[in-house]
Amino acid sequence: MNVLGSIPFRVRAALDRDLMVWAVGPALGAILVTTLFVIPNYVRALRMQDEAQRLEAVSGENISQRNNLKLMERSVSELREECSRRCRPLAEGTDRDHLLSAITRPTDGTVVREQSIRTSVLAPVDGIAADGPVMRREVTVEMTGTFDSVFGVVDAAEAVDQLVTPRSIEIVVISSPAEQATLGNPTVRATMLFEEWFDRQAKPAKEARP
Repeated sequence: MNVLGSIPFRVRAALDRDLMVWAVGPALGAILVTTLFVIPNYVRALRMQDEAQRLEAVSGENISQRNNLKLMERSVSELREECSRRCRPLAEGTDRDHLLSAITRPTDGTVVREQSIRTSVLAPVDGIAADGPVMRREVTVEMTGTFDSVFGVVDAAEAVDQLVTPRSIEIVVISSPAEQATLGNPTVRATMLFEEWFDRQAKPAKEARP
């Protein structure tokens, strides 16, 4: 009787063990899969997401820098074009004195009575933003003649295709009222001082022009 009575209990225990195995096994398998695959992949995905965000930020910064570089290149190109239109080039040397040739006037006793031109020694100038030292010399023009001849010298100096800056112009009328009434254009004595600018490689003049 005891043996027969214990059979249901044994069967129930065996069933419970089987149910336990079937229930715990998948759970352990799920935990194992989660531990070995899901969690590492999730961590790896987080790292890849952070790396993607970092690369995106770097890419955005590079695009911004590239756009800024293009704007700067465009600005430099526009400045160069404006400089070529508005700025005069520096003279390359004193072997071809375009300024002196342009302002020299023959004397005829009426329009130009007298004219003398003096040039200083070519010397470097400090404190100018350029690739190197800029050279400069002073050109002094003293002449006696009509107003038109004096301003003709000034216009000729400004028309030279190189950088020439007028520094001072002094004009004194020396003709009498009777002469002015007769000639219609008063005689003046003028002293004009120009600054002539040269490239840094220009050789200094050894002698001044009388």
